[in-house]
Amino acid sequence: MIPFLRQVAGAYAANELGNLQDYCFVFPNKRSGVFFTHYLALEAAGKPFLMPEIATIAEVTRSFSALTEAPRLDQLFILYNEYRELSGENVADFDRFLFWGEMLLNDFNDVDLYLVDPHKLFVNLQRFREVSANYLTEEQTEIINRYWGEKFVHSSPDEFWNHIHSTPTPLENKFLQLWEVLDELFERFHKRLLDNGMATRGMFARNAVNLLSKGRDRKLPFSRYIFVGFNVLTLSEIKIFEKLQARGCADFYWDMASPAFSAKGNRASLFMQQNVGCFPSLYDLGELYPENPDFPKIHITGVPSAFGQTKLAGQQLDRWIASGAVTDTADAIDTAVVLPDESLFIPMVHAVPPAISALNVTMGFPLKNTAVSSLMSAIVNLHLRSSRSRGEWSFFYEDMRAVLTHPMLQSYAPEGCNALLRLMVERRLYMVSAALIAETAPALAFIFTPVTDTNGIDEVHDYFFRLASTLREFTAGDKERMIENYFLDTYLIELENIRRACRNWKISMKDTTFIQLLQSTISSASIRFTGEPLKGLQVMGVLETRALDFDNLIILSMNERVFPRKQYSRSFIPDSLRRSYGMATTELQESIFAYSFYRLISRATNVRLFYDARTLSGKNSEISRYIAQLLYLFPECEVDHDLASFSSVISEEAGLTVEKTPEIMAKLKEFTVKGGRTLSASSINGYINCPLSFYLKRVCGLDLDEEVMDYMDSGTYGDIMHAAAERLYKELRGSRHEVKITSEILDSFIKDEIKLDTVITELINEKYNRYPAGDRTPLVGECKVLARVMKHFLILMFRAEKGIAPFDFIDGEHKVRGTMRITDSLSVNIYQIIDRIDRIYPSGRYGEGLGLLRIVDYKTGGDLTEFKDMDELFDPEIKDRRKAILQLLFYCNAYAQQTGYDGAIRPQIYPFRTLSTSGLPPLKYSGEALDDYRPVNEEFMERFRSTIAEIFNPNIPFTQALKEDSCTFCSFKAICRRNPQ
Repeated sequence: MIPFLRQVAGAYAANELGNLQDYCFVFPNKRSGVFFTHYLALEAAGKPFLMPEIATIAEVTRSFSALTEAPRLDQLFILYNEYRELSGENVADFDRFLFWGEMLLNDFNDVDLYLVDPHKLFVNLQRFREVSANYLTEEQTEIINRYWGEKFVHSSPDEFWNHIHSTPTPLENKFLQLWEVLDELFERFHKRLLDNGMATRGMFARNAVNLLSKGRDRKLPFSRYIFVGFNVLTLSEIKIFEKLQARGCADFYWDMASPAFSAKGNRASLFMQQNVGCFPSLYDLGELYPENPDFPKIHITGVPSAFGQTKLAGQQLDRWIASGAVTDTADAIDTAVVLPDESLFIPMVHAVPPAISALNVTMGFPLKNTAVSSLMSAIVNLHLRSSRSRGEWSFFYEDMRAVLTHPMLQSYAPEGCNALLRLMVERRLYMVSAALIAETAPALAFIFTPVTDTNGIDEVHDYFFRLASTLREFTAGDKERMIENYFLDTYLIELENIRRACRNWKISMKDTTFIQLLQSTISSASIRFTGEPLKGLQVMGVLETRALDFDNLIILSMNERVFPRKQYSRSFIPDSLRRSYGMATTELQESIFAYSFYRLISRATNVRLFYDARTLSGKNSEISRYIAQLLYLFPECEVDHDLASFSSVISEEAGLTVEKTPEIMAKLKEFTVKGGRTLSASSINGYINCPLSFYLKRVCGLDLDEEVMDYMDSGTYGDIMHAAAERLYKELRGSRHEVKITSEILDSFIKDEIKLDTVITELINEKYNRYPAGDRTPLVGECKVLARVMKHFLILMFRAEKGIAPFDFIDGEHKVRGTMRITDSLSVNIYQIIDRIDRIYPSGRYGEGLGLLRIVDYKTGGDLTEFKDMDELFDPEIKDRRKAILQLLFYCNAYAQQTGYDGAIRPQIYPFRTLSTSGLPPLKYSGEALDDYRPVNEEFMERFRSTIAEIFNPNIPFTQALKEDSCTFCSFKAICRRNPQ
């Protein structure tokens, strides 16, 4: 099908080629004007002619005035100054004004664009009844009825004001106070702009209407204005069209080439029929270029991935190239990829086939999606949450981590970043002082310099200017950082613009407001790529496609709330009043998107639509209403609808495996007698749980950075409990080999709460707060509460031990290091730390030769103390596998091997959690108390050695855990793509 713009160009080339220099062609955007000139040259077929003027509607309305368009910041500051003068002492400071000031600017602009009388719109509530009967002029009523239809003027202002109670609530009262000054504020805002030689877009539009309405005496620069490809019109545009039409110097062309536009009730054609009826065309394009009223064949594909859509789009481009649908890969101007979701821009560019050598990007790449933008946002959060105590500024750990782990900063100063990350972990620092940061990583001091003046803009401006300038110096000359360079250049420009505007209009604000204003400005900016617009594959946003047509069309992200995008009404003027005055509502915005979609697909030959078909948070992604309409409302439309699937490189059933290559076997040899690395019972437990985790952590030495948490984890809690019991007993033993513990000694422990408090405080400060050993800084918050809990459990333990007193304490935190023979050809190094070794006297008689040695393991969790067979220790598929019992039995064996002791050893678990109810229960094997490890040791060690032998078997790979439950707290689950619930 011939492109719409080419049809218009053909009509004028055939009929008006010699007069074009006197005409102005007006388009919805600049891109459509560029394409039009291209088509005009083609239709002229080599005949000489002078090019007409090409303009947008905004440029036309500006041409009627000598004023300049006011920058948005200047508008905002002028509005605030006028509001401040009106409100006197009750004025809100600029920090509060910023949010709704932006809304007011939009509303004031709409008031002008729709030619609304501000005096009647912003009418005082007390005077409302006097003017409610004629709040619209007859002319406005006639235009709105003719263009919008009855339903758009059916709403009465009464519907709005009736919501305001006779006795307003405090919130309603504040709204009314603001509403009552809007009329005068609107007038003063406009006057101040005019006094400074500036205007808004809406003011330009209203001015153009006023000038054209004064009569035909005013000479126009062009003998004809040709308006091409418009859709929904503002009231000012309608009036401009009418005034020029009345002068006989206007022509209009509307793109109605879609079967959808003839469907009754379709929002896409809601206004087009009125457009065609009110503003007919001089030349009948239908006679010159007969239209095909049918939809093209459309292929719709659901993809279970956002980025996956770009991959399939790239494959479709390859197929079109192979089939010849893309006629020229060096200049694929006949093909477009439309991105309603701008975040897919980068992956889409990477997905374009290499055969396509040129791209033309119309949409612009949002600066907020750049890497440097995320770094700046992280730095902003860092400063917003900084705090000052005793004259020293500090930064929160989580904010620092977000900044220091950012890839851009890591490439700038990796040593400094990593030094600070290590420091925070080693010292468990939750707040890090600026002085300590400067001392540890001076190269990063420019980032962590505190902004001390929070009530002005000079210091915060200077800080961010230095920051952006330093980063810009780092990225200078790096072609791969082109986008980051552009961002930083824009950042520096906007910093200066804000400060300039603040000084010009004498605006003061807090540092947080300055940052908010800066972030808002940057978030709305985008990189406009330069290039030849009439060359290459076209990558564009939805609104950039206006009036353009393509043979081959791909549209991604065909999901509700993406296309059409969900519209939010941020306005002081309620929809009921907007409808009453014929102003834009969310319904109008939806009509624009509907028209854009149906117009775009209708002239294409090949159409591919992709949507995200994932289920997120238990909910299916909803397909766009436009897809649903094609499927169910237009049966004449030939549609192929399928769901794409991606084959996984790694199957779910097979899981991840690591084969034992010669290099890996060499690493494993480091655990043998010739190497220096050791195995322990806990590492063997880790292997049983997940061989792959054992490989990553023990063999490769990978261990994700310890994270500083703002709470005490179970491991640290257990360590402190062990250390407290050990210290009390070891202090009593002194340098002796062992010490007798009596009931009286245990009573003294229980009664001396000051001693217990001191020991626990010192250990919490040392092991959790990372203070020097012996530090007795008073505990606060959670630590103080946990200290009480620890003391409670220690007292419970002493009371339980009174039941076995007297007994001999031999050692605590006893280290066992040695070798263990596994097979004739394999011996491994072992290293264990046994919580406690003591000797009890079950007969009640204390004396030499009467005692029973115990190996004690403290447990603060819910470990079970019974097992019926060895499978419950070694089988990874057993629920609640008895890991603690496996460790304890190996401790007994390792101690006996180290010391040569061949007597009975009782394995004993101290379950702190159940001390108050169960006391000190013995281990039970098959229902019987296990007072001696030796009867089960042979079977146990056979399984234990077999497990170690499996680790060193080159034919058995390291595999993922069989049960995903084992992955719940694993640091490597992201690597394995496991997501246990």
